[in-house]
Amino acid sequence: MARPTKEGLEYFPLDTDIDQDEKIIVVVAKYGMRGFGVIVRLMMEVYRNGYFYHWTEKEQYVFSMKIVETPDFVNEVVQECLKWGFFHQELYDKYGILTSKGFQKRFLLAVNRRKGVIIKHEYDLVKEVNVDNNSVNDDINPENDDNNTTKEKKVKEKKRNKDNNVYVEILSYLNEKAGKNFSHKSEANKKLINGRMNEGRTVDDFKRVIDVKCEEWLQDDRMSQYLRPATLFSQKNFENYVNQKSKMDSKKQPQQDIRDIEIAFSKFIAAGGNPDEFDWSS
Repeated sequence: MARPTKEGLEYFPLDTDIDQDEKIIVVVAKYGMRGFGVIVRLMMEVYRNGYFYHWTEKEQYVFSMKIVETPDFVNEVVQECLKWGFFHQELYDKYGILTSKGFQKRFLLAVNRRKGVIIKHEYDLVKEVNVDNNSVNDDINPENDDNNTTKEKKVKEKKRNKDNNVYVEILSYLNEKAGKNFSHKSEANKKLINGRMNEGRTVDDFKRVIDVKCEEWLQDDRMSQYLRPATLFSQKNFENYVNQKSKMDSKKQPQQDIRDIEIAFSKFIAAGGNPDEFDWSS
């Protein structure tokens, strides 16, 4: 008798800095380790099933019972995960499943030696990737594969070097200003920077945020711990921080003493000047 085909995974990778991922960092900040525990257990259910997890009323109660949490609390965490893109909102609304492009890509990479593994068409978020982790492109000319590969490597290397320069510049600036030692090689830090760059932000915007918050928090023992990429560069905070006025912005040029202006006005009149033509801004 043939062995049944295994659907899910026996184990899955868990990044050491997953709690800094911008898609769950707000959830963890809001619900603490309880929320983080719910997220990890949901990941287990997704990968145990393959690449998605049905989230019907039945699963909600069974899952809550397994982890000894209330269904209301678990659903609050799930809704936050959907809100921030950890799970795909559209597929949840349409099919009642918890999944994402990331879950599907990691699943395909893990099962690339299995035969006949496919993702259901209606759930598929990674149509451009096959189970061998190759891009699907029927227009490639086999004779030019080597040339195309070489050019692609050069382009990727050039882009990687450019990106690294950006990471180094931003994080070195933060380390210098805040007296920290954040690494430009950290994938979590790169994700945060890339996220804001994709929204049109510039290196100068990052430096402004660093300047503004260092000015506000550096001398505060309680707040100085938040001078970190996870706080400064998160999607939720960055927009507010970059538009926050600093003390330097608030400083105005000292105005000329009004008495000096009045004396100048008196002299102007005494010299026969027209009062309506006096320049009060001088």
